Amino acid sequence: MKRTLYGQYCPIAISLEILGGRWTLLIIRELLSGSRRFNDIHRGVPLMSRSLLSERLKDLEAAELIERSHSARIGHAEYILSEAGRALLPVINSVGKWGQEWVDKSVVMDEIDGGYLMWSIRNSASWIEDMGSRMVTRFEFKDEVEKKRLHWLVIEENDIDLCYVDPGLNVDTWVETDLRSMVEVWMGWRPLKDALLAGDFAVYGEQSLVQEPLRWIGQSPVAGISQRPSEEQVSMLMGKVRA
Repeated sequence: MKRTLYGQYCPIAISLEILGGRWTLLIIRELLSGSRRFNDIHRGVPLMSRSLLSERLKDLEAAELIERSHSARIGHAEYILSEAGRALLPVINSVGKWGQEWVDKSVVMDEIDGGYLMWSIRNSASWIEDMGSRMVTRFEFKDEVEKKRLHWLVIEENDIDLCYVDPGLNVDTWVETDLRSMVEVWMGWRPLKDALLAGDFAVYGEQSLVQEPLRWIGQSPVAGISQRPSEEQVSMLMGKVRA
């Protein structure tokens, strides 16, 4: 093994040699979410250059965290986590839990990437029997620029596809909202009923599907974790109790 950056035998330092690079844990996150193809992984890290993604994947392969396969049958390369790579699942979950509890999310709410948001929803969405063999949902983000305003999810029992252009299929349900409200609801930071009552979120279509849309839209894996109140919020709450 080459000389380490940190020069320490500590397992944390050694692990950071492999995992501490920019984007690396996000690539692992995408692989753990089920992405295998290069383009699918890139859709989960859209601000990362393709050349840097290729370099990081080679680094992870060299570290034996992923395996690269290519066959004539599938016609493209796939990246599959090794046993060591899959063992990072609780690490990723713990980082996500910590971020949901402790990090101030307001600093990123004005820079929401709609493409990544829809890719996250694509990963959380699921087929339910009420849909029949297929359901097409159109998402419209009212505050996005025209070319990024519309997205389509095609949900089937064994496959979910995300389209950035009209797939030419009949639309069964429509979701109209803005980026901020969609993030807040999907992340569990805001109850869906509150967004609906405020007019910030609307769902149209078959009644059995629009009554509880989160059954098939899904939410972030950390949506059930509450954010820890800040010291300022605790002080305000204590002041109200004393009053």
